[in-house]
Amino acid sequence: MRVPSERVAYGRLLWVGPLAGVAAATVNALIHFGALALGAIPEGFVVSGRMPVALIPVVVSSFVPALLGAALLAILGRFAGRPIRTFRIVAGVAVVSSFATPITLPGAPVAMISALMVMHVAAAAVIVGVLTTLARKS
Repeated sequence: MRVPSERVAYGRLLWVGPLAGVAAATVNALIHFGALALGAIPEGFVVSGRMPVALIPVVVSSFVPALLGAALLAILGRFAGRPIRTFRIVAGVAVVSSFATPITLPGAPVAMISALMVMHVAAAAVIVGVLTTLARKS
């Protein structure tokens, strides 16, 4: 069985990063609309007195991590012996760490916390999948 390459195609990261961001934002927008329709996210629920859980923050919060992930993958490609494997491990730790945000929302219903955690996992899965597949040097 042939082991896939662990090298990063740096030139591809320039379009793969934004593509991963658009894909993650799209998936999370769909989850957001579904959660709103099911009543899991109360309309106008304000997070820490700053902003509601609305579409724009969901999209931005899904897109930006993809760009940061692409940058991290580029750095790991330069310095790590197995950059794809290392990236997956770091991403797994990051997504588990990201659960702290929804869990600690004051007054958030359990259904909303669950929906936000699903969104975190969905974004991570899409971003990691797109980056490690399309930015892998063959």
